[in-house]
Amino acid sequence: MKKYNQQYIKARNKGQILKMLIEKGPMSRAAISKELGIVKSTVSESVAELIESGVIEEGKKVSGNIGKRPILLYFNKSLFYFIAVVISPHGINIALVNLIGEIITEDLIEYPSNYTAENILNSTVKRIGKLLDNIPAGLDSIAFISLGSPETFSKKTGKIRWAPYIKGWVGIDLKTFFENEFNKNVILKDHVKLETLGEQWKSFDNISNMIYLVITKGIGAGVVIDGKIREGYNGYLGEIAFLPLAEKIDYTAIANQEKNLGYFESNCDIIKIKNIADEYFKKKGIQVNTDDFSSIAAYYNKDAELKKLINNGIIKTMALGIAAMIIIMDPEIVVINGEIVNFGQEFLELLKTDVYKLIPFKRQIVFSELKDKSGLYGAIKNGLDWVDFNISNNPDHFFSRQP
Repeated sequence: MKKYNQQYIKARNKGQILKMLIEKGPMSRAAISKELGIVKSTVSESVAELIESGVIEEGKKVSGNIGKRPILLYFNKSLFYFIAVVISPHGINIALVNLIGEIITEDLIEYPSNYTAENILNSTVKRIGKLLDNIPAGLDSIAFISLGSPETFSKKTGKIRWAPYIKGWVGIDLKTFFENEFNKNVILKDHVKLETLGEQWKSFDNISNMIYLVITKGIGAGVVIDGKIREGYNGYLGEIAFLPLAEKIDYTAIANQEKNLGYFESNCDIIKIKNIADEYFKKKGIQVNTDDFSSIAAYYNKDAELKKLINNGIIKTMALGIAAMIIIMDPEIVVINGEIVNFGQEFLELLKTDVYKLIPFKRQIVFSELKDKSGLYGAIKNGLDWVDFNISNNPDHFFSRQP
Protein backbone atom coordinates (compact mmCIF):
# COMPACT_ATOMS: atom_id res chain seq x y z
CA MET A 1 0.00 0.00 0.00
CA LYS A 2 1.30 3.43 -0.94
CA LYS A 3 2.08 5.67 2.04
CA TYR A 4 1.45 9.40 1.93
CA ASN A 5 3.19 11.95 4.13
CA GLN A 6 1.36 14.69 5.98
CA GLN A 7 2.41 17.39 3.52
CA TYR A 8 0.95 15.46 0.59
CA ILE A 9 -2.34 14.86 2.42
CA LYS A 10 -2.66 18.57 3.28
CA ALA A 11 -2.00 19.54 -0.34
CA ARG A 12 -4.53 17.00 -1.59
CA ASN A 13 -7.18 18.25 0.85
CA LYS A 14 -6.65 21.84 -0.25
CA GLY A 15 -6.83 20.82 -3.88
CA GLN A 16 -10.11 18.98 -3.32
CA ILE A 17 -11.61 21.95 -1.48
CA LEU A 18 -10.60 24.38 -4.22
CA LYS A 19 -11.92 22.15 -7.00
CA MET A 20 -15.20 21.79 -5.11
CA LEU A 21 -15.61 25.57 -4.83
CA ILE A 22 -14.67 26.09 -8.49
CA GLU A 23 -17.07 23.44 -9.77
CA LYS A 24 -20.02 23.94 -7.41
CA GLY A 25 -19.73 27.55 -6.30
CA PRO A 26 -19.95 28.98 -2.77
CA MET A 27 -20.23 26.39 0.03
CA SER A 28 -19.95 26.32 3.81
CA ARG A 29 -17.23 24.47 5.69
CA ALA A 30 -19.80 21.92 6.87
CA ALA A 31 -21.06 21.31 3.33
CA ILE A 32 -17.50 20.83 2.05
CA SER A 33 -16.77 18.40 4.89
CA LYS A 34 -19.87 16.36 4.09
CA GLU A 35 -19.30 16.40 0.32
CA LEU A 36 -15.64 15.39 0.47
CA GLY A 37 -15.80 13.11 3.49
CA ILE A 38 -13.10 15.12 5.29
CA VAL A 39 -13.52 15.85 9.00
CA LYS A 40 -14.61 19.41 9.83
CA SER A 41 -11.45 20.27 11.78
CA THR A 42 -9.27 19.35 8.80
CA VAL A 43 -11.47 21.38 6.44
CA SER A 44 -11.31 24.37 8.80
CA GLU A 45 -7.52 24.15 9.02
CA SER A 46 -7.12 24.00 5.23
CA VAL A 47 -9.65 26.79 4.71
CA ALA A 48 -7.85 29.05 7.19
CA GLU A 49 -4.60 28.68 5.25
CA LEU A 50 -6.33 29.27 1.91
CA ILE A 51 -8.04 32.40 3.24
CA GLU A 52 -4.73 33.71 4.55
CA SER A 53 -3.15 33.26 1.12
CA GLY A 54 -6.10 34.96 -0.59
CA VAL A 55 -7.11 31.93 -2.65
CA ILE A 56 -10.58 31.73 -1.10
CA GLU A 57 -12.72 34.38 0.59
CA GLU A 58 -15.46 34.37 3.19
CA GLY A 59 -18.86 35.71 2.25
CA LYS A 60 -21.91 36.57 4.28
CA LYS A 61 -23.63 34.18 6.65
CA VAL A 62 -26.41 32.09 5.14
CA SER A 63 -29.81 33.52 6.09
CA GLY A 64 -31.98 31.46 8.42
CA ASN A 65 -33.62 31.50 11.83
CA ILE A 66 -32.62 28.15 13.28
CA GLY A 67 -29.20 27.34 14.75
CA LYS A 68 -25.83 28.78 13.88
CA ARG A 69 -25.79 30.29 10.41
CA PRO A 70 -22.91 28.98 8.26
CA ILE A 71 -20.56 31.29 6.37
CA LEU A 72 -20.17 30.65 2.66
CA LEU A 73 -16.71 30.31 1.15
CA TYR A 74 -15.87 31.59 -2.33
CA PHE A 75 -13.02 30.73 -4.65
CA ASN A 76 -11.23 33.99 -5.48
CA LYS A 77 -11.65 33.82 -9.25
CA SER A 78 -9.84 37.14 -9.70
CA LEU A 79 -6.80 36.30 -7.60
CA PHE A 80 -4.94 36.38 -10.89
CA TYR A 81 -5.70 36.10 -14.60
CA PHE A 82 -4.28 34.51 -17.70
CA ILE A 83 -4.09 35.52 -21.34
CA ALA A 84 -5.46 33.30 -24.11
CA VAL A 85 -3.87 33.91 -27.53
CA VAL A 86 -4.73 31.90 -30.65
CA ILE A 87 -2.83 32.48 -33.89
CA SER A 88 -4.73 30.89 -36.77
CA PRO A 89 -4.80 31.26 -40.57
CA HIS A 90 -7.70 33.73 -40.15
CA GLY A 91 -6.20 36.09 -37.60
CA ILE A 92 -5.28 36.33 -33.94
CA ASN A 93 -7.80 36.05 -31.10
CA ILE A 94 -6.78 37.41 -27.70
CA ALA A 95 -8.67 37.31 -24.40
CA LEU A 96 -8.03 38.26 -20.79
CA VAL A 97 -9.53 35.49 -18.63
CA ASN A 98 -10.09 34.90 -14.92
CA LEU A 99 -9.55 31.63 -13.04
CA ILE A 100 -12.97 30.15 -13.83
CA GLY A 101 -12.79 30.89 -17.55
CA GLU A 102 -14.80 34.12 -17.70
CA ILE A 103 -13.62 36.47 -20.45
CA ILE A 104 -12.89 39.92 -19.01
CA THR A 105 -12.16 41.47 -22.40
CA GLU A 106 -11.08 40.25 -25.83
CA ASP A 107 -9.71 41.43 -29.16
CA LEU A 108 -9.25 40.22 -32.73
CA ILE A 109 -6.34 41.07 -35.00
CA GLU A 110 -6.94 40.52 -38.71
CA TYR A 111 -4.00 40.01 -41.02
CA PRO A 112 -3.28 42.99 -43.29
CA SER A 113 -2.41 42.12 -46.89
CA ASN A 114 1.28 42.95 -46.47
CA TYR A 115 1.92 41.58 -43.00
CA THR A 116 5.00 39.73 -41.81
CA ALA A 117 5.15 37.35 -38.87
CA GLU A 118 7.37 39.81 -37.03
CA ASN A 119 5.09 42.83 -37.33
CA ILE A 120 1.93 40.86 -36.53
CA LEU A 121 3.57 39.48 -33.38
CA ASN A 122 4.67 42.97 -32.35
CA SER A 123 1.12 44.18 -32.95
CA THR A 124 -0.18 41.33 -30.78
CA VAL A 125 2.12 42.36 -27.93
CA LYS A 126 0.79 45.93 -28.12
CA ARG A 127 -2.85 44.79 -28.18
CA ILE A 128 -2.27 42.55 -25.17
CA GLY A 129 -0.87 45.59 -23.39
CA LYS A 130 -4.12 47.45 -24.05
CA LEU A 131 -6.19 44.54 -22.72
CA LEU A 132 -4.17 44.62 -19.51
CA ASP A 133 -5.43 48.16 -18.88
CA ASN A 134 -8.73 46.51 -17.88
CA ILE A 135 -7.30 45.10 -14.64
CA PRO A 136 -5.79 47.22 -11.84
CA ALA A 137 -2.39 45.53 -11.55
CA GLY A 138 -1.91 44.99 -15.29
CA LEU A 139 0.79 42.49 -16.21
CA ASP A 140 1.54 41.85 -12.53
CA SER A 141 -1.86 40.10 -12.29
CA ILE A 142 -1.09 37.67 -15.12
CA ALA A 143 -0.03 34.16 -14.15
CA PHE A 144 0.57 32.57 -17.55
CA ILE A 145 -0.31 32.60 -21.25
CA SER A 146 -2.31 29.89 -23.02
CA LEU A 147 -1.11 30.03 -26.61
CA GLY A 148 -2.28 28.54 -29.91
CA SER A 149 0.22 28.07 -32.74
CA PRO A 150 -0.87 28.67 -36.37
CA GLU A 151 0.56 25.30 -37.43
CA THR A 152 2.21 22.23 -35.96
CA PHE A 153 5.52 22.74 -34.23
CA SER A 154 8.43 20.54 -33.24
CA LYS A 155 8.16 19.20 -29.70
CA LYS A 156 11.96 19.24 -29.49
CA THR A 157 12.66 22.79 -30.66
CA GLY A 158 9.25 24.46 -30.28
CA LYS A 159 9.63 25.94 -33.76
CA ILE A 160 6.83 25.97 -36.34
CA ARG A 161 7.62 23.38 -39.00
CA TRP A 162 5.43 24.50 -41.88
CA ALA A 163 2.78 27.11 -42.59
CA PRO A 164 2.12 27.22 -46.35
CA TYR A 165 -0.83 29.62 -46.22
CA ILE A 166 0.38 32.20 -43.73
CA LYS A 167 3.60 34.01 -44.46
CA GLY A 168 6.76 34.02 -42.39
CA TRP A 169 5.88 31.69 -39.52
CA VAL A 170 8.15 28.74 -40.32
CA GLY A 171 11.02 28.50 -37.84
CA ILE A 172 9.50 30.84 -35.24
CA ASP A 173 9.56 29.64 -31.63
CA LEU A 174 6.34 31.19 -30.33
CA LYS A 175 6.69 29.89 -26.79
CA THR A 176 10.09 31.52 -26.33
CA PHE A 177 8.92 34.74 -28.00
CA PHE A 178 6.00 35.23 -25.60
CA GLU A 179 8.02 34.12 -22.57
CA ASN A 180 10.66 36.72 -23.39
CA GLU A 181 8.11 39.47 -24.03
CA PHE A 182 6.04 38.95 -20.87
CA ASN A 183 8.27 36.92 -18.54
CA LYS A 184 5.40 34.48 -17.94
CA ASN A 185 4.93 30.74 -18.30
CA VAL A 186 3.52 29.78 -21.71
CA ILE A 187 1.55 26.61 -22.45
CA LEU A 188 1.33 25.84 -26.16
CA LYS A 189 -0.84 23.78 -28.52
CA ASP A 190 -1.48 24.16 -32.23
CA HIS A 191 -4.67 26.03 -33.08
CA VAL A 192 -6.53 23.03 -34.54
CA LYS A 193 -6.12 21.04 -31.33
CA LEU A 194 -7.32 24.06 -29.37
CA GLU A 195 -10.34 24.39 -31.67
CA THR A 196 -11.07 20.71 -31.03
CA LEU A 197 -10.81 21.30 -27.29
CA GLY A 198 -13.11 24.33 -27.55
CA GLU A 199 -15.75 22.35 -29.43
CA GLN A 200 -15.57 19.51 -26.93
CA TRP A 201 -15.84 21.88 -23.95
CA LYS A 202 -18.59 24.18 -25.18
CA SER A 203 -20.69 22.04 -27.52
CA PHE A 204 -20.01 18.33 -27.01
CA ASP A 205 -18.98 17.76 -23.39
CA ASN A 206 -20.97 14.51 -23.36
CA ILE A 207 -19.05 13.12 -26.36
CA SER A 208 -16.02 10.91 -25.68
CA ASN A 209 -14.93 10.19 -29.26
CA MET A 210 -14.95 12.97 -31.83
CA ILE A 211 -13.24 14.11 -35.01
CA TYR A 212 -12.96 17.85 -35.53
CA LEU A 213 -12.28 18.91 -39.12
CA VAL A 214 -11.45 22.49 -40.12
CA ILE A 215 -11.65 23.28 -43.84
CA THR A 216 -10.18 26.64 -44.68
CA LYS A 217 -6.94 27.60 -46.46
CA GLY A 218 -5.72 24.11 -45.80
CA ILE A 219 -7.35 21.28 -43.88
CA GLY A 220 -6.61 20.09 -40.37
CA ALA A 221 -8.16 17.72 -37.88
CA GLY A 222 -8.27 17.11 -34.16
CA VAL A 223 -9.06 13.73 -32.64
CA VAL A 224 -10.73 13.03 -29.29
CA ILE A 225 -10.51 9.42 -28.08
CA ASP A 226 -11.95 8.36 -24.72
CA GLY A 227 -12.50 11.99 -23.78
CA LYS A 228 -8.93 13.15 -24.44
CA ILE A 229 -7.38 15.00 -27.36
CA ARG A 230 -4.69 12.83 -28.89
CA GLU A 231 -1.49 14.22 -30.36
CA GLY A 232 0.44 11.20 -31.64
CA TYR A 233 4.14 10.40 -31.44
CA ASN A 234 5.45 13.80 -32.52
CA GLY A 235 2.33 15.94 -32.18
CA TYR A 236 1.21 15.50 -35.79
CA LEU A 237 -1.92 13.41 -35.29
CA GLY A 238 -4.62 15.07 -37.38
CA GLU A 239 -2.38 16.27 -40.22
CA ILE A 240 -4.88 14.85 -42.67
CA ALA A 241 -3.93 17.38 -45.34
CA PHE A 242 -1.39 14.84 -46.55
CA LEU A 243 -3.83 11.97 -47.05
CA PRO A 244 -3.27 10.76 -50.64
CA LEU A 245 -7.01 10.60 -51.29
CA ALA A 246 -8.85 11.56 -54.45
CA GLU A 247 -11.12 9.90 -56.97
CA LYS A 248 -8.06 9.61 -59.18
CA ILE A 249 -4.54 10.05 -57.85
CA ASP A 250 -2.44 12.53 -59.81
CA TYR A 251 1.09 11.39 -59.02
CA THR A 252 2.59 14.30 -60.93
CA ALA A 253 0.82 16.69 -58.55
CA ILE A 254 2.09 14.70 -55.58
CA ALA A 255 5.64 15.07 -56.87
CA ASN A 256 5.22 18.83 -57.28
CA GLN A 257 4.26 21.67 -54.95
CA GLU A 258 0.89 20.23 -53.99
CA LYS A 259 2.76 17.67 -51.91
CA ASN A 260 3.98 20.51 -49.70
CA LEU A 261 0.43 21.75 -49.23
CA GLY A 262 -1.05 18.29 -48.77
CA TYR A 263 -2.67 16.32 -51.58
CA PHE A 264 -6.02 15.93 -49.83
CA GLU A 265 -6.32 19.60 -48.95
CA SER A 266 -5.12 20.67 -52.40
CA ASN A 267 -8.17 18.97 -53.84
CA CYS A 268 -10.90 20.20 -51.52
CA ASP A 269 -9.91 23.16 -49.36
CA ILE A 270 -11.19 26.69 -49.98
CA ILE A 271 -8.21 27.51 -52.23
CA LYS A 272 -9.43 24.76 -54.55
CA ILE A 273 -12.95 26.20 -54.32
CA LYS A 274 -11.63 29.70 -55.04
CA ASN A 275 -9.87 28.42 -58.17
CA ILE A 276 -13.10 26.83 -59.41
CA ALA A 277 -15.02 30.04 -58.69
CA ASP A 278 -12.38 32.28 -60.33
CA GLU A 279 -12.57 30.27 -63.54
CA TYR A 280 -16.37 30.35 -63.52
CA PHE A 281 -16.64 34.09 -62.85
CA LYS A 282 -14.06 34.85 -65.53
CA LYS A 283 -15.97 32.76 -68.05
CA LYS A 284 -19.25 34.48 -67.15
CA GLY A 285 -17.74 37.97 -66.96
CA ILE A 286 -18.87 38.40 -63.34
CA GLN A 287 -16.87 40.70 -61.06
CA VAL A 288 -16.52 39.10 -57.62
CA ASN A 289 -13.87 39.53 -54.93
CA THR A 290 -13.02 35.86 -54.46
CA ASP A 291 -10.44 36.70 -51.79
CA ASP A 292 -13.51 37.16 -49.59
CA PHE A 293 -14.87 33.62 -49.26
CA SER A 294 -18.25 34.87 -48.06
CA SER A 295 -18.74 36.37 -51.54
CA ILE A 296 -18.15 32.97 -53.13
CA ALA A 297 -20.54 31.37 -50.64
CA ALA A 298 -23.22 33.96 -51.42
CA TYR A 299 -23.02 33.14 -55.15
CA TYR A 300 -22.87 29.42 -54.41
CA ASN A 301 -26.16 29.60 -52.55
CA LYS A 302 -27.98 31.42 -55.38
CA ASP A 303 -26.25 30.22 -58.58
CA ALA A 304 -27.15 26.62 -59.47
CA GLU A 305 -24.42 26.29 -62.11
CA LEU A 306 -21.64 27.41 -59.77
CA LYS A 307 -23.04 25.19 -57.04
CA LYS A 308 -22.89 22.17 -59.34
CA LEU A 309 -19.31 22.94 -60.39
CA ILE A 310 -18.10 23.26 -56.80
CA ASN A 311 -20.01 20.22 -55.58
CA ASN A 312 -18.67 18.08 -58.42
CA GLY A 313 -15.19 19.47 -57.87
CA ILE A 314 -14.73 18.76 -54.16
CA ILE A 315 -17.49 16.79 -52.43
CA LYS A 316 -16.47 13.29 -53.53
CA THR A 317 -12.84 13.80 -52.52
CA MET A 318 -13.88 15.40 -49.24
CA ALA A 319 -16.20 12.45 -48.57
CA LEU A 320 -13.34 10.00 -49.18
CA GLY A 321 -11.21 11.71 -46.54
CA ILE A 322 -13.99 11.92 -43.96
CA ALA A 323 -15.02 8.31 -44.56
CA ALA A 324 -11.42 7.16 -44.08
CA MET A 325 -11.16 9.03 -40.78
CA ILE A 326 -14.46 7.59 -39.55
CA ILE A 327 -13.41 4.03 -40.38
CA ILE A 328 -10.05 4.42 -38.63
CA MET A 329 -11.14 6.44 -35.57
CA ASP A 330 -14.75 5.25 -35.07
CA PRO A 331 -15.99 8.58 -33.64
CA GLU A 332 -19.44 9.35 -32.30
CA ILE A 333 -19.50 12.60 -34.26
CA VAL A 334 -17.59 14.56 -36.91
CA VAL A 335 -17.65 18.34 -36.43
CA ILE A 336 -16.75 20.49 -39.45
CA ASN A 337 -15.62 24.11 -39.14
CA GLY A 338 -13.90 26.78 -41.23
CA GLU A 339 -15.16 28.93 -44.09
CA ILE A 340 -16.75 25.85 -45.64
CA VAL A 341 -19.68 26.20 -43.20
CA ASN A 342 -20.81 29.25 -45.21
CA PHE A 343 -22.05 26.83 -47.89
CA GLY A 344 -24.89 25.88 -45.57
CA GLN A 345 -26.96 22.83 -44.75
CA GLU A 346 -27.64 21.74 -48.34
CA PHE A 347 -23.90 21.30 -48.96
CA LEU A 348 -23.56 19.38 -45.69
CA GLU A 349 -26.39 17.01 -46.62
CA LEU A 350 -24.79 16.26 -50.00
CA LEU A 351 -21.47 15.61 -48.27
CA LYS A 352 -23.08 13.30 -45.71
CA THR A 353 -24.82 11.36 -48.48
CA ASP A 354 -21.50 10.66 -50.20
CA VAL A 355 -19.78 9.75 -46.92
CA TYR A 356 -22.53 7.29 -46.01
CA LYS A 357 -22.14 5.57 -49.39
CA LEU A 358 -18.58 4.67 -48.41
CA ILE A 359 -18.96 3.32 -44.87
CA PRO A 360 -21.05 0.49 -43.38
CA PHE A 361 -22.43 2.60 -40.52
CA LYS A 362 -23.58 6.17 -40.04
CA ARG A 363 -22.04 8.72 -37.71
CA GLN A 364 -23.24 12.23 -36.96
CA ILE A 365 -21.66 14.87 -39.23
CA VAL A 366 -22.42 18.46 -38.26
CA PHE A 367 -21.21 22.00 -38.84
CA SER A 368 -19.68 23.84 -35.89
CA GLU A 369 -21.87 26.32 -34.05
CA LEU A 370 -18.87 28.05 -32.44
CA LYS A 371 -17.24 28.91 -35.78
CA ASP A 372 -14.27 31.27 -35.29
CA LYS A 373 -14.70 31.23 -31.48
CA SER A 374 -13.72 27.57 -31.11
CA GLY A 375 -9.97 28.23 -30.92
CA LEU A 376 -10.29 30.93 -28.27
CA TYR A 377 -12.53 28.72 -26.14
CA GLY A 378 -9.97 25.94 -26.56
CA ALA A 379 -7.15 28.17 -25.34
CA ILE A 380 -9.25 29.12 -22.32
CA LYS A 381 -10.04 25.46 -21.55
CA ASN A 382 -6.38 24.53 -21.95
CA GLY A 383 -5.53 27.23 -19.42
CA LEU A 384 -8.21 26.05 -17.00
CA ASP A 385 -6.97 22.47 -17.30
CA TRP A 386 -3.46 23.66 -16.47
CA VAL A 387 -4.76 25.48 -13.38
CA ASP A 388 -6.78 22.40 -12.40
CA PHE A 389 -3.73 20.14 -12.74
CA ASN A 390 -1.64 22.39 -10.52
CA ILE A 391 -4.41 22.83 -7.95
CA SER A 392 -4.89 19.07 -7.76
CA ASN A 393 -1.19 18.30 -7.33
CA ASN A 394 0.30 21.11 -5.25
CA PRO A 395 -1.92 24.17 -4.74
CA ASP A 396 0.41 25.84 -2.22
CA HIS A 397 3.34 25.67 -4.61
CA PHE A 398 1.21 26.80 -7.56
CA PHE A 399 -0.35 29.83 -5.90
CA SER A 400 2.88 30.86 -4.17
CA ARG A 401 4.56 31.20 -7.57
CA GLN A 402 1.83 33.37 -9.06
CA PRO A 403 1.78 37.18 -8.99
